[in-house]
Amino acid sequence: MSARLPGAAGWCLLGLLVLLWPAAAPGTPADTELKFPLTIPYALLGDLAWQTREGEAPTELVDAPCRRLQIDRSGLDLRDNELYLVSRVETQLGVSLFGFCIKPIHWRGSVDVLLEPYIDAEWQLRFRLGRTELRDPQGKPATLLNLIGRLIRPFISRRTEQFGFDLGAPREQITELLSKMVEPEDLAELQSVLANLRPGTPRVATRGVLVEAQLTLPGGFAARLLPPGQADDTGLTGTRLTQLQLERLDAFIVAVVKLLGQEIADPALRRQLLALLLESRYRLVEILGDDGPFEQEPVRSLFVSDWERLRNLLLDVDPGTIAHSRLLRYATFLNAGDTLLALDAALPQLALWISRDGLRFALHELAPAGPAPGLEYGYAVDPVLRELFELPPEPPPLPPEKSIEQPGEVEPPADEAPPEPDREEDTLNSPDNPALRLPLWARLLDLLVPTAEAATGVPDRVSELQHALGRRMPRQNELTGYAAQVAELLKEIGRHELATRDLGEAHNAVFLDLLPATALMESCWRQFKREDGKITYLVSSAGAVGMMQVNLRVWRGLYDVERLKWEVAYNARAGAQILLRYLEGPGLDVVRQTGNPEYLALASYAAYNAGPAGARRFLRKSGELKPGPADRKLLAHYKGFASGGIADLARCVVTQPAEW
Repeated sequence: MSARLPGAAGWCLLGLLVLLWPAAAPGTPADTELKFPLTIPYALLGDLAWQTREGEAPTELVDAPCRRLQIDRSGLDLRDNELYLVSRVETQLGVSLFGFCIKPIHWRGSVDVLLEPYIDAEWQLRFRLGRTELRDPQGKPATLLNLIGRLIRPFISRRTEQFGFDLGAPREQITELLSKMVEPEDLAELQSVLANLRPGTPRVATRGVLVEAQLTLPGGFAARLLPPGQADDTGLTGTRLTQLQLERLDAFIVAVVKLLGQEIADPALRRQLLALLLESRYRLVEILGDDGPFEQEPVRSLFVSDWERLRNLLLDVDPGTIAHSRLLRYATFLNAGDTLLALDAALPQLALWISRDGLRFALHELAPAGPAPGLEYGYAVDPVLRELFELPPEPPPLPPEKSIEQPGEVEPPADEAPPEPDREEDTLNSPDNPALRLPLWARLLDLLVPTAEAATGVPDRVSELQHALGRRMPRQNELTGYAAQVAELLKEIGRHELATRDLGEAHNAVFLDLLPATALMESCWRQFKREDGKITYLVSSAGAVGMMQVNLRVWRGLYDVERLKWEVAYNARAGAQILLRYLEGPGLDVVRQTGNPEYLALASYAAYNAGPAGARRFLRKSGELKPGPADRKLLAHYKGFASGGIADLARCVVTQPAEW
């Protein structure tokens, strides 16, 4: 019985150590010694064990008429840095006399046999049997029943002798990668180099069986290797090259998240996948906004960090939730990525890890049967990604006639008196339009029947407010009416998003007050600005746009970037969905960890501002509060809205009605 990964190695690398041996003589290129700590996950060694399937009888061993042993199930168990095959058994032992069993002993418990790994001459991982231990149902040693151990050992020995896990296949992946970087006349030497790939002594580790494989690259051979084809990198240096590499890495992570997200059923692991994507993108934005200098090459550092998280995530997949063939494919994928890192550590000048060929090589191992996932970096909405993030359907775009202000329209000076509304559209767009200040009964009715309105084609309140706000910038004397409209817009959107959740009244109240506070922090409730006398959308140096300052690089593929720029309601809805995601995720995590519900608003905004990893930035390691200036300002806004305050957009603060 031989377990082998389809097409490539069935192991994965959990670490990389590359040593450069000194040159034999001055001027002679040094050999490069690669050391690969290879880990074969225990989930891939399942053929050593056996399980009784539903409807099947337990495996029964009969040594004599009075000696029977039934094996219900078995599995691998790591204890004190030793690997055991643990079998749950039921036995009958007695003396056979004239066809009768005299005084049979019945016993239930476990038989634990130590497994000692070794590698044979054919690069097959195999196991020898060590000592045998018997334990009763309570796990206590049962030393007086060694006959049971002697009865089961031959059966286990036959099973382990038939088991072999192929470790010879790493040659295939390394050959495929290196063959892309040598001239045709060097292929024969490449085969000679690969013949030196050799295994070390295996040992038991936390994640699986660890084998240190080694490969020596002669100095002269390594010097003749060529960078893989990446024509789009030609001539690029500095910031532009960094941006291209970051975008390629982000496209790679997106492809991996989409492939795995559609296969992994575990909700916790899927959330970790999505968190990995978002946190990688927040780091991408941080790198692009940092002029350096960096202690380490930032893009490579991000790739290694992302890859380590991805590796750990895949090794945590419960083998009982996926097909064995899929588990093998995941291990092959990890091996491919780790091979990229091993070669990059030895040959950093080739930048193999971030090359288009290298990343496509790794992706092919994850999806060998289908078309190769693309590595294009774009901003179009990705329906698969939106579905993985469980985002609701996109609201329909505004009809052309409702785009009341066009990009580039000249804005009158701030001190100019507003024109008298002599046209219907002017009246509709006026912040003081009485139709936009509905009485209480009308607002309540609107909350009760939003579905009916949508079904009949009657514009809902959010659409009406979007139409009223348009792409206008309020003048000083229009701020009060504008603020009232934005406040209502944020409240309507907030209530709509909460209708899809079951957070409880207390958490709902936090969100409804935190949403306007966040918008006030991010933009002072403004979607647009005046630039060279024309109206354009607000955009930060990091690429965040609009009222909620949604970062286009972080949320690309999940939202329509043009609508984020030009539709205030769309921008507000996207920001509300993001904020709510962080409130019910990292925000509530901080509350559970600290036991302090008052931290929910701060933690949620911290994640909104800096990504999931930033949710605890306002806390010391001890858990004590240490808010920065932004945190204190956010808290003031939040408490102001929670106590019934309203936004003063002239000063970008929250005031109580009595102050007006």
